[in-house]
This record gives sequence, C-alpha cells and structure tokens, in this order.
Amino acid sequence: MQLSLQSITYTYPSSAEPILRDVSVVFPQGWTGLLGDNGCGKTTLAKIACGQLKPQAGLVTGPSVSLLCSQETALAPENLYDFAAAYDREARGLRCELALEDDMPWRYDELSCGEQKKIQIACALWAKPDVLVLDEPTNHIDAAARSCLMTVLRHFDGIGIVVSHDRELLDGLVDRCASFEAGAVRVRPGGFTRASGRRDLERTASMRERRRAKEQLDRLVVEKDKRAHEAARADARMSKRHIDPKDRSAKAKIDLARFSGQDGKRGRLSSQLEGRLDAARERLAHSRVEKRYDGDLWLDVAPAPRRVLIRSGARDIPCGPGVLHLPDLYVGNTDHIAITGPNGAGKSTLLEHLRPHVPDDIAWLDIPQELDEELAHGVVERVRALSSGERGRVLSVVAQLNSDPARILEGCATSPGEMRKLLLALGVLSSPALIVMDEPTNHLDLHSVEALERALAGYPGALLLVSHDERFLNACTSVRWSILDGGVQKYE
Repeated sequence: MQLSLQSITYTYPSSAEPILRDVSVVFPQGWTGLLGDNGCGKTTLAKIACGQLKPQAGLVTGPSVSLLCSQETALAPENLYDFAAAYDREARGLRCELALEDDMPWRYDELSCGEQKKIQIACALWAKPDVLVLDEPTNHIDAAARSCLMTVLRHFDGIGIVVSHDRELLDGLVDRCASFEAGAVRVRPGGFTRASGRRDLERTASMRERRRAKEQLDRLVVEKDKRAHEAARADARMSKRHIDPKDRSAKAKIDLARFSGQDGKRGRLSSQLEGRLDAARERLAHSRVEKRYDGDLWLDVAPAPRRVLIRSGARDIPCGPGVLHLPDLYVGNTDHIAITGPNGAGKSTLLEHLRPHVPDDIAWLDIPQELDEELAHGVVERVRALSSGERGRVLSVVAQLNSDPARILEGCATSPGEMRKLLLALGVLSSPALIVMDEPTNHLDLHSVEALERALAGYPGALLLVSHDERFLNACTSVRWSILDGGVQKYE
C-alpha cells in the first residue's frame, strides 16, 4: 500500500507563481516526516494528498480513505460527538492513553488548545483512515502528552504523513523524512537527526563541489584570455599590411607560416577552449548550495535603562475553576525567562496577569499564541503601508528567519509561521526592550525554529517565553518559572 503524487502543480488564485511545480513523491506504509521551510507548500501538498485540494496538473493515486488533522484546533472534528458517545474498545483505549476525560468532547469549546489537539487526533485515529496526515500535531501539547501521543501514533498501521517542527517526535516516530528542497521533494531514511545529518553532509559536499567548479572556471577564463592575446599577436605577425611591398623575404616567411599552420595553432587552441569553458559553466550552474541567513537582528536594540521591567507581588489569581498561587515575581531588563508547565496549568493566565504590569514608557513586543484571520490581514496591511526603507528592513528580518520575502506579502497564501515572523520583524523596527511570546515555535518549520533560537539567544533585552519545546527553551533562556500543582516555582 502506498500513496503516489506525480508531477503535482498547484497555484493559489491570489498568487502569481505556483506554490508547487511538478512535485513528485511516494509515501509508503508507515510514518513519513514532511519537512520544509514555512511557505514552501507542505500543507498544500498534505491537502492534495488527502483530496481536499485538486491540483491543476499531476496525478494522485492510492487509497481513497484519507483524513487530515489541520494545525488549527478551533473547529471541532466532524466525528466529535460520535467519538464522544462511543464506548467500543478503540474509543475507550484512545481516551485512556491520551488522558481524555469522558466529558471533554462535550465541552470542546471550553478546552485549552492542547486538550483540543489531543481530541482532534483521537477522533482521527478512531476513524481508521488509510491515509492520515497530521499537520503540526504537537502544537500546544505538553511533554507528558507528547509521550502518550507518540505511543498512540506508533500503533497506526496505515500511511502516515506528519508535518512537524518537533524534533523529538520526528526522531521517535517516522521511518523517513521527505524534505522540500529547491522546489522538489527529497526523501532520506530515518528520523530528523539522521536525515538532517545526511543533508548536512550533502550540503558540505555541494559547497566543496561549487568551490572546485568556480576555481576551474576561473582558471579556464584566465587561460582563454591568455590564448586570445597570443592568437591576436599571431594574427598580427601573419599580416602583410605593414610590410614593405619590396620585402619579398618577409612575405615568403609569412606564406610559409600560413602553409605550415604553426602560427594558427594558438588560435585553434583558443577556439577549442570554448567547449571546456561551457562545460565548466554548466558544472558551476548545477552545483547549487542552499542559502541560509545568519545575521544579527538586534543591531539597534539595547536593554532598557531601568533594571526591573515587571514587578508583581505575591498573590492568588483566578485560573480556570481554581486559583494560581504566585510568589513575588520580577523581570529584569536582560532576563530570558521560560514559563513551563502542563496543559491547563496556567501559563497563558500568568502572561495575562503580567501584561498590565509593563510600564507605559517601555517599548515591548507581544506575539500571541494564535493569530485570527483579521489580525493576520492587519499585519500584512501594516507591512504594505511602511516606507520602502522600513519595508525592506522588515523583509530582511523575515529572510534571516528563513522565509522568502518575495512571497511573504501575498496575504491569503501566507502561512501561520510566516505571520509570526512578520510580527517579530515588525517589532524589530520599534527596538523593543521586552519580548513576550506564547508558544513561539508553533507553526514554524525546523530551520526557522533554529533561526529563531539564534535570534532570541542573541537578543539583548528581556524575554518571556511560554513553550513546551525544551530544546528551544534551553537554547535561548536562562531562568525558569515552572507552574505545577497551582503554584509557580522559580529556578535559575
């Protein structure tokens, strides 16, 4: 059993260029990780694989029963109430393994995004599709739930495609990784660590080949110029234009040289060199190396003059049906703070409590967990309204965060991950002294997560980050506020 996509081309109505052009890939039974930069077409390909989009060109063959779990959780699954009412072995097993209480499906709109995500995936597995596509399945989910989810997904015996930035999930679940590269899809065996290691080796080899190809071309260009000069001198020597008409001896020597062809040899060699030059140019053109950005986003940013940006005394605040016990909390002007805890513990509630404590005279950037359609449209319009200089700077930041500036402003084709990058890039213009981000790696591709890690690790101001991504937090924070059992513990 396999799912085959051959020569797929798809263009969104608002786009000038296809997001997929002549893409081919085969998904066998088992789990495949679908990787690539934000906006490269992963979700589009996933929707085509499930029959939710019809390509303008190409062929999809394979099982007909397919199901897609989208990134968003606001819309309840179609079979939610059937699953809620079911007490067969599979339904009971899924509820037990994913720690879903019996009443949770009935109050879906009241649940946290992480709890909604678990129910969304449980409903999909209970439907037993032949092809199951999960788009960012661990967004919003805490560490304990991720472990349970991985166990449940390993039992799926159909064709599984997972679009994810979660390195632990990819390493622990998938048998192969299919990666978007230069408009095509390249498949490598193994999870993320193995596949990316192999990709890095290939990139190193490509860089070496490109360097050698350029050196060869440079040598041939120098040699061609040298031979062209020699040929020009030979032609000049064979010309009778400046010889005295009575100098028969000089004319005879030129006639002999023409007859023997010795002076014309250099000209022929110069002509033959063109073939070698064409081959060298073709070799250089084929030795492409993926471009990555590694610049400093924060050249004009400095820590706030005041030493403490946020101060909150010990108190209890409402949190769901109970309260959250807070100790004395403060955020220093250079503190990089991670707020962690299981789903529903109160991480977003704590951020809501702290936001009003930011002084009015402090420039700060607040990027929410989810962007609705109206907010996303507003972000694009704000960028379009900027002066050419400011817009260029914003798009330069987007490029350094690993997205294509040429298509970032297309609006309806802009992915949620790209929207987050746009918000951060816009914030850079105001030189913020504080950045607050709730689940910043949600919807971001792996290379973008790594780029964001580097950017935030080098940020000179104060950070408040809520995330379940431990690798990400370890890379860019040094202080931990852990929420557990209704209280907050502080660790340096």
